[in-house]
This record gives sequence, C-alpha cells and structure tokens, in this order.
Amino acid sequence: MPSSSADTTTRIALAFESALGVAAIAIGWLIGHSPFVGIDLASEQTHAQVLAIGWGLVATGPLLVALFLCDQFPIGPLRGLREMTANIINRMFSGATTGQLAAIALAAGCGEELLFRGLVQSGLVRLIGDWPGGLIAAIAVASLLFGLCHWLNATYAILAILAGAYFGVVLVLTGNILAPIMAHAVYDFLALIYLIRPDGLLPSEE
Repeated sequence: MPSSSADTTTRIALAFESALGVAAIAIGWLIGHSPFVGIDLASEQTHAQVLAIGWGLVATGPLLVALFLCDQFPIGPLRGLREMTANIINRMFSGATTGQLAAIALAAGCGEELLFRGLVQSGLVRLIGDWPGGLIAAIAVASLLFGLCHWLNATYAILAILAGAYFGVVLVLTGNILAPIMAHAVYDFLALIYLIRPDGLLPSEE
C-alpha cells in the first residue's frame, strides 16, 4: 500500500512534469513551432513512430551503463553523489508503487523532452539553421538550461547537462522527439527503482 506522503509527492511530481509539457505546447503554439518534432500520426507513418520508440529504448543502454559505472566506481566529486541523490529520492518517493514511479518517469520524459528538446533545441535550430555550428549551439543551450533546472549541486548539474546533450543528439540522429522521450522515461524509471530499492523490490499496487 503506498504511503500518503508518496501519494502527495507523486501528485505534485506529475502535476509539475505535466505542466512543463503543457508549457512547451502553449509556447510552441504562440511562436508557431510545434515541439512534437517528427511525430506524424498518419497511418503510413506508424512504422517511423514505432522505430523512433525502438531507438529510444536502445538509447537507454548507455545511460544505464553510465549510472552503474558512476555508482560502482565513484571518482572525485562523484563520491557521495549517489548517497545524496538516493536520500533525496527516498524522502520524496519511498513507499511509491511501481505504477507511480512509472507514471512519474513517463511524465518527466514527456514534459522535459517536449520543453528542452522539442521546443528549445529544435526551436533554436529552426531559428539559426541546422548547419553544424547551429546544431551544436542549439544542443548546448538546451542542455545548459536542462542542467540548471536539475541543480542539486555542481556535479549533479554537470551530469544533467551531459545527459541533456545526449538526449539532444538522440533527437538529431532520429529526427523524432519520441526517441529522447522514451530514452528519458525508461532511464528515469529504472534509475528510480535502482536508487529506492537496490534489490528491485517495490511495494505492490494493492
């Protein structure tokens, strides 16, 4: 049975992450730029959307490897980072069910990727052009904003900037926002499980 505090935190997290996605859509509508990069619901494009989701799942692999290496072989400022993040996440989501963690991860993947990659990065590319320097600048700006919005300390922010750049490259290579959304959401879900319950055991849904 999930705790009442976990229920409250889950509702807050879902509302916040969803608000980011709504903000991206609203701002995109105002400036005439859709954050739904590459998404086409026409029947003949279904294969492309499924393929983008598949590439997103593949792109989760390097992120999980990086998480494992940082956790198992901490160097310099990485020491203590795992304990700090685990403590924060446990205070927020201890007692949450698997379904709640999945919902939070999906909301974060959708909301944050629509905002930082779909709106900011692709919007800048549209503004300054997709020449190599323009792509690099767009990824850098979106990643820097992403890192600053994830500030727990300088080390965590730097790692978030690198993750943001990775998601940005995934978007450039696939041309579809579904790929970084999927990579982000699946990584967040598995990382939450790993940090809250290293043995992978979570409270049941009942």
